[in-house]
Amino acid sequence: MRAIKVVLTVTVVMVLGFSPVFAGGTCRKEDVQKAVDYAVTLLETKGKAAYPEIEKYRFCGENYVWIGDLDGVFIVHPQKKLVNQNQMLMQDPKGRYLVAEMIVKLKKNGEGWVAYWWPNPATNKLEPKCSYVKLAKTPINGKKIYAGAGVYGISEEGCK
Repeated sequence: MRAIKVVLTVTVVMVLGFSPVFAGGTCRKEDVQKAVDYAVTLLETKGKAAYPEIEKYRFCGENYVWIGDLDGVFIVHPQKKLVNQNQMLMQDPKGRYLVAEMIVKLKKNGEGWVAYWWPNPATNKLEPKCSYVKLAKTPINGKKIYAGAGVYGISEEGCK
């Protein structure tokens, strides 16, 4: 019986210890998409009441989901200075209008992937960041809204 417990404990430690979430590895595109889908489901079922839950939600460590509208205004974002501000003219250091590009994809397809360059706070280096955005089917306060999330560690080519 003791041998079974030891084997089970070792197995659990190996599985959890080597998974990307626990090992501090990078997120996969599937993880990003699942996080955004989760937030969109919350928005569609709870409406505005979902905002506090989404604001606290984290995936793959400290990665977060933000909420915005199709005018380019961020509604929920961990960087409070960005909330209630129009971000349509936000550019990455290479000149790409990332929020505008996200809005174009949302209006055309209802979802999409956008690659851009952004300072990574973990490395203090400019790195490619890959974000996924998805439109919620239910408007809030008469506005179409979307959820989005982005992670480092996915190349520009891989972010399609």
